Amino acid sequence: MKLMWKDHSPKNIFSNKMRHIICLLDINPDCLVKIFSFCSEKDLQNLCKVHWMLRQVIENNIFSIKTLDLLMCGRRNNPIIMQRTQYALSFGKRMEISKNWLNGCYREQQYFHRTKMFPTKLFLDKEWLYLSYACYISQHKRLKNEAVQRKYFHEISSKNNNDISDFTKKHESIFAGRVSGGCFIYEDECMTEQQLHCPKEYLWCVDFERNLYVTSTDHCSKIWRRSEEMGLLHLDLVSNLNGSYKALQFSNDGFRLYGGLYDSIIDRRALHEIDVESGAESILNSNTISIYDLKIKDENVLFTANFDTTFRMYDRRSNKDEHIWEDPFDSSFYCLEYDGLYAVLCGTKHHSRVNLYDIRVPSKHMQLYFPQSRDKRRREFRSSPVYSIACDSRYLFVATDRSVHVMDFKVNCGTCRDYSNINVFRQ
Repeated sequence: MKLMWKDHSPKNIFSNKMRHIICLLDINPDCLVKIFSFCSEKDLQNLCKVHWMLRQVIENNIFSIKTLDLLMCGRRNNPIIMQRTQYALSFGKRMEISKNWLNGCYREQQYFHRTKMFPTKLFLDKEWLYLSYACYISQHKRLKNEAVQRKYFHEISSKNNNDISDFTKKHESIFAGRVSGGCFIYEDECMTEQQLHCPKEYLWCVDFERNLYVTSTDHCSKIWRRSEEMGLLHLDLVSNLNGSYKALQFSNDGFRLYGGLYDSIIDRRALHEIDVESGAESILNSNTISIYDLKIKDENVLFTANFDTTFRMYDRRSNKDEHIWEDPFDSSFYCLEYDGLYAVLCGTKHHSRVNLYDIRVPSKHMQLYFPQSRDKRRREFRSSPVYSIACDSRYLFVATDRSVHVMDFKVNCGTCRDYSNINVFRQ
């Protein structure tokens, strides 16, 4: 009788594994894809670490398809959020980051802490973060190993000490409005300032598209046309609008303007459409009292953040709100951000909270994010509204009363703050 002894030494185990890997690499890629279709996502992630050829097969044939419609990391039709993302992400990394968004796994840091409360506005692009505070806009460089540089690269300011209430940036031009009705255009390191409204009016919002500009105060709204003569830039009045809008945005072609009224208590129709050429205003059938922010999805669909604790998706083709999402804690929505595909982030009035929604999933939030206060003993820090949101696939920037909170979803801190299954029962 012969005894068969198995060698369990580490050297022999390693050689057996390598032999299996070599055998696996000999299989046709089409057959590998079929085999890998029975593997779990975790197994596929581990196989990517084994050999570069396996990683290539999995990335190009499995992960590439799974990442088309991911929340916050989807790549179908090159959405806006990918244009803001600083570095290219592999398909496997996209899946990991998207899962962190959905599970509430992130590392948080605070930037630009202020002793004075201010409703900061944010704008994010691939290389820079712009934020307003008091009478200036600061420009901060985005870094490779950190969300943003704390020291500003450039400060956009003038002798005018009135606070900036709103600003927007397109291409290399910035258009900003001050609370006293003054506005300025900043481009090519030059600033042109002009008083567009009465100083007693409080300016709420601004926007522009090509050579058309729009401003709105608590009294009226106006459309302006840009003109240049002898190297001097000037805004000439085109038309006066009847409404006083809290949020305004031009369509991509500049032919239409969408506005959300601050006060529409009588008829509850706060969403309007304005024909830029004729100045005619149309009342859209969205049943809401007041709109704090709006974003354009495409030529037919609009998103609105509302006072009445709802986030709405309005469709011009049916002339109605196709979907309505209610805040689980009955809080008004102050601002929103759209990733260009399926995800919408909404900033709420209380506790610095941000809600994540998937427009494919009606009547349900996907996750809630609660930025942590620096000093938990001071209640006013925890109850701050969210005044502005900016994001890319990896980072979420949240502007509150006194600071900017940044959540990094690429770094898994090990602790998930999962509030996706919160149910609030209303009487």
